Amino acid sequence: MNKWQKWSSVAATAVMGVGLLAGCGSQSTSTSNTANGTQNLGTASNPVNLTVGIASSGPAETTLVNNQVKLFEKQYPNIHVTVKPFSGNELQDLQAELAAHTAPDIFYVDSSIAQQLEQSGAIAPLDSYMKQDNFPTSNYEASLMKAFQWQGKQYGIPKDENSLALESNMTLLNKAGITSPPKTWGEFETDAAKLKAKGIAPLAFPIDVARYYPFILNFGGSYYDATSNKVTFTNPANNAGLNFFLQNEQKGYLVNPSNLGGSWAGVPFAQGKVAMAAEGAWLIPSMQQTAPNMKYTITDFPTQNGKANNMVYTVAYEMAASSKNPAAAAKLLFFLTGAQAEKMTAQSGLAIPSYIPDQSVFLKSNPSYQAFVDGVKNGTAYQFGPSGNNFVNAINAATQAGVLKKLSPSAVLSQAQSTFQSQSQQ
Repeated sequence: MNKWQKWSSVAATAVMGVGLLAGCGSQSTSTSNTANGTQNLGTASNPVNLTVGIASSGPAETTLVNNQVKLFEKQYPNIHVTVKPFSGNELQDLQAELAAHTAPDIFYVDSSIAQQLEQSGAIAPLDSYMKQDNFPTSNYEASLMKAFQWQGKQYGIPKDENSLALESNMTLLNKAGITSPPKTWGEFETDAAKLKAKGIAPLAFPIDVARYYPFILNFGGSYYDATSNKVTFTNPANNAGLNFFLQNEQKGYLVNPSNLGGSWAGVPFAQGKVAMAAEGAWLIPSMQQTAPNMKYTITDFPTQNGKANNMVYTVAYEMAASSKNPAAAAKLLFFLTGAQAEKMTAQSGLAIPSYIPDQSVFLKSNPSYQAFVDGVKNGTAYQFGPSGNNFVNAINAATQAGVLKKLSPSAVLSQAQSTFQSQSQQ
């Protein structure tokens, strides 16, 4: 399971019972003036102690964050920082700690659950601290910054990014007389017909809004209105994009990975059972482990109707509203998402840094990731409001039923709207 899936799968648990925590905790004694009123950055005799919570992918990531923290402490010697990897289910840990006001001062938050936490009042807005520090928002893609906004306020700063690209096994494409990967979804349909005629499964693609939502956007639709915080499944503009997805499923051009013996698209792709996959950069290390000798290409996620919509998966650092030292915590948060720390991330190769000036460092050593970086520019964050978990459950269940029962797009969307409303009333 890739990281974004692990986070989103427990979204409901993460926020249940958090409650309204806005204003909890107290500001420490002032040592200097700021736009926020006062701040405490510690003294030699009375240092500030902070904790940063991370959902670490393993020892390498934990070491990276510890090294970033050591560099921060050199610049702020009166602020001491402890790195705390969450144990087991990190979001369940965070839920309990936010409710008890014992959460780390700053911590990872995935975009898929960000608005649920931000609405709860458990997260502190960063706007005044950003103004005080002249925070360089232009050094981050707008789609990433938007992913951590709620009701006009900025709650998080993205630390890394990911998007979808098209991965192609050229050996299989060549068998069908195809010399290059499709650049548009129209070209894909033509290529898919050729592949099927040769008995080759065209594209492993799950029945999941996290993958097919670009089709909805490409045809001018939208499942969610962020401005009004309304779910808009039954908007007629959604029919065309969903119809494209359903028709390609029924033709066998898009193949659910489970029908190819895999829990996700990377499995059958690595086994040579399918010509193409449409996954994020997490596919690369998986392929290095499971199919190190396979040669494949990575190209931009295909366009449609002249549009290059994509999905963006990102994680930010956010601050607990209960932090007793918010000014110091903000300094740490900005440092860990800023130039020096992000350069360390780039050099580690563990993630694509969200800080644009450092992406060239990453791509110099990892040129195969270019399509994933490019995809963020036209991407939409994988998030659907404070009720995102109910949203995803409703639309995925309805879409799966639509594929199995060959339902019309309007029937699928009506079912999703009804299910969502029912869940929201519980």
